Amino acid sequence: MLNKNKGITLVSLAVSIVILAIIAGVGVTVGIGGVKETKDAKLASELNMVQHAVLEQYTKFKTTKDSNDLVGTILTQDEINAIVANLGITLVNIPNTYSNAQYYKLNKQDLQKIGITNTNDEYVVNYISGEVINTTKQKDSQNKPLYVKSNSFINI
Repeated sequence: MLNKNKGITLVSLAVSIVILAIIAGVGVTVGIGGVKETKDAKLASELNMVQHAVLEQYTKFKTTKDSNDLVGTILTQDEINAIVANLGITLVNIPNTYSNAQYYKLNKQDLQKIGITNTNDEYVVNYISGEVINTTKQKDSQNKPLYVKSNSFINI
């Protein structure tokens, strides 16, 4: 008489569980990578948005000559040097002929004055060169500095 087994063996069950665990591990890894990419894209987009607002504000200042248009707290050279050293970036070389070539720290209230309302980060900006540094997060998930400068500024 033939004995017919109905059901699955313990070995096939173990193999199935191992395969499902591998698939789940790959899925989690891809998902985590996707979340990091999304966060990095948000940070880059916000950096560019702040830069656009800063350049608009500088254009307004050039028209009105009202120094109140350049919002923020002016940083000392030592404070700028510390930020640059920490991030490993090279700032734009701005000629001395520009009288307002300072770097400004913008907090949430300063950002609101220039039209940025959806961030909790703080930034260091230079209105002339269009440089923007995120000083809250500083680097993205790939350890790249959160720094952008204007492509239209020409070193004289």
